[in-house]
Amino acid sequence: MTSKINQILAITILLFQVGCNSKPENTNTEQQKTELTQSQNKLKDWQKGYLDIHHINTGSGDATFFVLPDGTTMLFDAGSMDKEGFEEKYAPLKATSPVPDDSKSTGEWIAAYIKNVTPKKHQDTIDYALISHFHSDHYGSLMDLGKEIPLGKIIDRNSPKLDFPFDLKTYLKDDKIFQEYLSFISEEKVPAEALEVGSITQIQLVNNQNDYPNFSIRNIKSNATLWTGIDNNTKEHFSAEDMTAFYKGGYNENPLSLALKISYGNFDYFTGGDNTGLQGFGLPKWFDVETPMAKVVGQVEVTILNHHGNRDATNEFFVQALNPNVVIQQLWCSDHPGQEVYQRLIHQDEETIERDIFSTNMHPETLVTYGPWFKDNYKSLQGHIVVRVAPKGNNYTIYILDEATMNIKEEHGSYKSR
Repeated sequence: MTSKINQILAITILLFQVGCNSKPENTNTEQQKTELTQSQNKLKDWQKGYLDIHHINTGSGDATFFVLPDGTTMLFDAGSMDKEGFEEKYAPLKATSPVPDDSKSTGEWIAAYIKNVTPKKHQDTIDYALISHFHSDHYGSLMDLGKEIPLGKIIDRNSPKLDFPFDLKTYLKDDKIFQEYLSFISEEKVPAEALEVGSITQIQLVNNQNDYPNFSIRNIKSNATLWTGIDNNTKEHFSAEDMTAFYKGGYNENPLSLALKISYGNFDYFTGGDNTGLQGFGLPKWFDVETPMAKVVGQVEVTILNHHGNRDATNEFFVQALNPNVVIQQLWCSDHPGQEVYQRLIHQDEETIERDIFSTNMHPETLVTYGPWFKDNYKSLQGHIVVRVAPKGNNYTIYILDEATMNIKEEHGSYKSR
């Protein structure tokens, strides 16, 4: 009897030990599966030969970060917004909230994103930092960002003179952000120069340029100066007096924005800040800078909507001439985009290719106003938008990243470059 009891106890203890030992093994397996799944959901690291274009959603303006095929890094805009101040001044318009949250400044969030996606060998500096124009939603975070990550060179529309259409240092003496910008350049001793319109050498690969002869960045426009499409030749679209006379001694930053065309093999990409294209309605003819730009830019694979898709931009000729396969809208306000702009983008005819539209941060009130027909024609409404162009530029893929986790939410493509 005692022997049987001892046998039963021994078996019970053995089973208990097996049961106890098996739980950690299952837990570890599940943990490994979870870690593997999370790893698979992350954007793979940039590799040599790829062109990565990150449209960063901060909820506070534009910010686009580029890792070029040889690891050269470039920033195009780093905006910030005073949400409360904007909504008080422009009520009933609404601005988007900070993304992922307000625990950091916009500049700190942009810096964190850039550090996350920049190859380790190239994390010491941002080689080029471009400012499309002097509006806070395009450069308000640059100074904070520059204190987190050193800037190799700043390129804006008018440095060092800053005299178009008149002396900006005097005219903007009470503009806090502009004065911070001047102080930052001086104190941090960052080289700042104006965009050289027509140039294909001002912004170039700094690491292994000879390895990528089919990569280039063409400077299309700055201030009133436009590339003609021939060699490095330029022309003036309007004069400083044209602008100041129309605005009765004032001026408008938007039509003065920079514009670039980036080419990698068959892949072409356009970005143009807040350049305008509206015609008529009492506006001067020169207000439409999109039409002459579009004539020299030509067809592209991907374009950014000028002026966030606002009503005074992205005119019909511009859309037809660029005929993009992918459209990216960087926005932060409840009136972005204009409904007529959206109609032009989704219009299809025999010469128009099917178009995929992506938004970084569509305001909920916009969706309520426009309805389901509007929402249904967007591929994505929220998130960081990454364009990854394969080596040699023959194809590219769009990734939508979650702002808080940086996980891939959606993948679109691969698209074939034309």
